[in-house]
Amino acid sequence: MELESNLKNAYATAYGIACDKLNKLDWEKVSLNTNSVFDSNAKSLQVKFLNKEYTISCTSGEVTCESMTEDITTTVKVLILHYLVNADIRPLSSKHISFKEIRGGGAIYYQTFQKRAIQPLIKTFGQNAGRLYNAGAKLGGTIEKYGNAAVTIKIFPLVPVTYVVWQGDDEVPANATILFDESVTSFLPGEDIVLAASFGTYELMKV
Repeated sequence: MELESNLKNAYATAYGIACDKLNKLDWEKVSLNTNSVFDSNAKSLQVKFLNKEYTISCTSGEVTCESMTEDITTTVKVLILHYLVNADIRPLSSKHISFKEIRGGGAIYYQTFQKRAIQPLIKTFGQNAGRLYNAGAKLGGTIEKYGNAAVTIKIFPLVPVTYVVWQGDDEVPANATILFDESVTSFLPGEDIVLAASFGTYELMKV
């Protein structure tokens, strides 16, 4: 309970810091950097996160989504705001890298990444890799030529993530990996890349 409480407090603090930072930025520049839509009258930004449209108040940092009936978690709010406030203008490279290759913390966060993003992917799709194609299609994903099945979905407009599965059998255990565009650290820091990838995994599992 103490750990859970500490995490909750940490995300609440991170959310407050990100709201304050967004309030002080050039919102039109943020829009250009993140491929989001700036509404100058409402002083808000609209950005897609996992195929849903979210609206963020530039002054307060409030995050809303008309297509959702449930409350948006603080974790999701922090991730969306971190994408907005951290993004630099950088084109996608179309070069895929593994999580361990991510500069500034790929190796540090690898165990957490493996537990939160890779293992659930294996558990859900490892015995029937073809299901990954169906799940990816429902999220507007594109098919890739890796493993027995692979799809790329856009976590954010400029953060494509590729999910790859090798199907297991009686002799060979199933395996999976997740690949990122080389530019990913221009849009999210290492810890948030773990979150983004795991949210993608669970959304694929859900659909």
